[in-house]
Amino acid sequence: MTILKDDNNSIAIIGAGGHGKVIGDIAHLNGTKLIHFFDDDTKVLNKKYPYHIEGDCNVLLKKIKFYKNFFVSIGDNSARSEKIKWLLKLKANIINLIHPNSNISRFVKFGKGICVMPNTVINSGCVIKDGVIINSSATIEHDTTIKNYSHICPGVTISGHVKIGSFCLLGSGTSIHPLISIGNNVKVGVGSKIFRDILNNEIYKE
Repeated sequence: MTILKDDNNSIAIIGAGGHGKVIGDIAHLNGTKLIHFFDDDTKVLNKKYPYHIEGDCNVLLKKIKFYKNFFVSIGDNSARSEKIKWLLKLKANIINLIHPNSNISRFVKFGKGICVMPNTVINSGCVIKDGVIINSSATIEHDTTIKNYSHICPGVTISGHVKIGSFCLLGSGTSIHPLISIGNNVKVGVGSKIFRDILNNEIYKE
């Protein structure tokens, strides 16, 4: 068992999967010295992983006072939202993790628990709400809004004045025309080109 001291340069990350590896790297690149992972999957606890896995979320609950910052690195939108809401109830300090090789306007508004992967561009006037994943090499043009717990996959291009709802998944390489509105819980296939509005709960591939 790891003995912890109250550390101002520490983070507890929930989700020790493939997505978590990248999140751990971003935390490290941002200067975090103590990076501990937690996962409720008992199979994960015994596997080889590049970062230290401290235990499950019950262990985190017992040791929560030892960590300054918290993050949820779960790719599934619903599962990520559940853990972020759990941390919010505990009044944990949920941070955003932004890769230093991203290009973000100072006029972007962020919620909590957002990750921004390498080589992304987010331009002026965008609003990115809680728990959103902006994956590698995505481009989000000016005045676009992305609501809670959506996942923008690698290489997605979003034009200006686009609105994306909550719990959406935009597949890798998707391109979205300006002024498009996408509803909640929409799944978009890899390489899609979107020229029309999409309603809630739609699966789109074109």
